[in-house]
Amino acid sequence: MLNLDARTLLIVEAFVLFLVGGLMLLAALQGRRDRTLVWMSAALLMGGVGFLISLVRGNPAWWAWAISVGNMLLLTGHACVWAGLRVFAGKPVRWRGLLAGAAAWLVLCQWPWFMTADRARLIFFSLMSIAYLVAAGREIWPARREDAGSVRPLLIILAAHGLFYLYRMIAGQVPDVSWLRWSDFTLTMLEGILFSISLSFGVLILVRARAERGYRHAALHDALTRLPNRRALFEQGAAVLARAHREGRDMALLMCDLDWFKRINDEHGHDAGDRVLALFADILRARVRAGDLCARIGGEEFVILAPDLGPLGSLDLADRVRRALAEHVSGATGRLSVSIGIACASVDGYDLDRLLASADRALYEAKASGRDCVRQSAGLAASGQPITLAARTRAVEAGTASSATGT
Repeated sequence: MLNLDARTLLIVEAFVLFLVGGLMLLAALQGRRDRTLVWMSAALLMGGVGFLISLVRGNPAWWAWAISVGNMLLLTGHACVWAGLRVFAGKPVRWRGLLAGAAAWLVLCQWPWFMTADRARLIFFSLMSIAYLVAAGREIWPARREDAGSVRPLLIILAAHGLFYLYRMIAGQVPDVSWLRWSDFTLTMLEGILFSISLSFGVLILVRARAERGYRHAALHDALTRLPNRRALFEQGAAVLARAHREGRDMALLMCDLDWFKRINDEHGHDAGDRVLALFADILRARVRAGDLCARIGGEEFVILAPDLGPLGSLDLADRVRRALAEHVSGATGRLSVSIGIACASVDGYDLDRLLASADRALYEAKASGRDCVRQSAGLAASGQPITLAARTRAVEAGTASSATGT
């Protein structure tokens, strides 16, 4: 392959690495100071220094030093890519593995034969680089299914760079001429430039996608209880109701309001109130099914949207939630209970606003009845469905007796 001026290519490669590395560092230091970007910036900047050092390989006095230190920095740059993706995956940096490649290279460079065996150096350097690239890819491999749009491009970039090293190791020729005149030197430099640029974009896409997921999660979840908020209820609930309507399935909506909550805040402070809210959120998470949607819609009000749950099943769920809170509340917290209003889509309609309004009216009835109780909507009452826990118990016992007698 026709070579461009080798030293010019080295300078261009170093310039590109310094440029994208510096921009990556600026991005890392903004906002939340993302550690993944810091590691990637370190990888690029080390590569830039390594290529600058390679410029003095033509000087016999600096030749051995340039080979030892320059390639050590390039290997460490690949190791930093692996460290950055470990940090992204929430894992600690493995310092021994990070420094192993550089240490092994420096040790081998003390061996005179290794310093004169260009082919051996090429193979060892390529193998170590491939090992770090494979390790880096493994850190984000598990996320390829859930977040393919941001993970797969970076996996492809790492794989392409590793395959190029494999090509150089297997098919590359090392003639008995100065390394600046190797036939694939220009190709190597161009591939390095493309890799550094594409790596930067790939990592930025990965980090940005994670940040956007975090922002969306924060926008749709309550910070105190970690439950979905009112906005999430309307975004997800409307879709769930529409699907249940199409499939002819019932849907129960339970509106829960903590009784005497203002008194707890007034007498024990807002910290105690926050603990009560977090406790009730944990109770809901423990009592609902995997497909149910729990949300805190404001203050001490919570909503459960439960697919495939009718009047009897919703009464049973409400009673379990009410009794669980009573079991968990300690005397130091003060008097605390929950009132629950229930509406079902099969009777009250498959419209979220209408279900909320029906459940809210039922909740008002529960409050007016002395609190710490469950009431179903007027629509359910008019339909002849059981509207009290006693009626629900009688219905369940009747069903059990019928099964036992075979009728």
